[in-house]
Amino acid sequence: MFSYKFLRLTVLFAALLLNTFVFGSDDFFDQFDSDGKGNFVFEDWKGKPLRVFASIPKEIKRDTPIIVILHGQSRNAEGYRNSWHSAARRYNFIALVPKYSTPDFPKTRYNLGNMKTLGGRSISEDNWIFSSIEPLFNYSRKTFGTQVDAYSLYGHSAGAQVAHRFVYLIHPNRAKRIVLANSGYYSMPINDIEYPYGIKGINVSEEMLQKAYEKRVIVLLGDKDNDPNHSSLNKDNQAMRQGPHRFARGHNFYMNSLFKGSILMKVPFNWSMSVAPGVGHSNRSMVPFATPFLLDGPLKVR
Repeated sequence: MFSYKFLRLTVLFAALLLNTFVFGSDDFFDQFDSDGKGNFVFEDWKGKPLRVFASIPKEIKRDTPIIVILHGQSRNAEGYRNSWHSAARRYNFIALVPKYSTPDFPKTRYNLGNMKTLGGRSISEDNWIFSSIEPLFNYSRKTFGTQVDAYSLYGHSAGAQVAHRFVYLIHPNRAKRIVLANSGYYSMPINDIEYPYGIKGINVSEEMLQKAYEKRVIVLLGDKDNDPNHSSLNKDNQAMRQGPHRFARGHNFYMNSLFKGSILMKVPFNWSMSVAPGVGHSNRSMVPFATPFLLDGPLKVR
């Protein structure tokens, strides 16, 4: 078991031996308070620098898990980190919440993954939001000193939109467990419906879908997230075709995915759906239901 002090010295010494630069002039862990809350700037990807709000456990070991958490459209990364902090301390995992700020990723450029400008011009894949997640995992493994070979991914609301599109589009990836919580609408696995409500117009082959369905994915829905008049609910015609509210849309997305993978494609399907009783559109209330799925459980449904 490592203490922070030992970990700092070990990683810095290893960096000197390798003639590499890891932390910068200030000690990386000085950015965290005594309770394990902190934030840092992540720049090791092709896109714009991201401030990452993080919680770390009391001690970091070689097998300390990493969970990447994707915030909602409010971009409240610090609030999301705060909601996950107690769980990170109790269950000994590193929680990372990158902030995709409104100035850098305005409006729907966040939940659609920054694939296009608001005017419709294509953006290079290196600058997609989806393309920041794997490099963030690489950087965090190196910087925190954990040696896990995979991470878990959680998205709530607009973050769940980012997460399920990431599962479609980024292969290979090392996300081992993925929880999609209370998404407002979905890219249904239907080839004749235009993206973002379907997958027409983006490069999602059947091979990519098969890889997505092999992942351990849980569609997690609050049964009280059923307000058809919720202020932030997408009420476009195509969104309304998916259901009158988030709870219904989540069911339809899961059933469409199950039909696509198991019946039409006849490939292994490791997704499941779970209901959080009494929970509305609340990331904080989802935490105790999502945590067990992200840390443990079978990776194969059957």
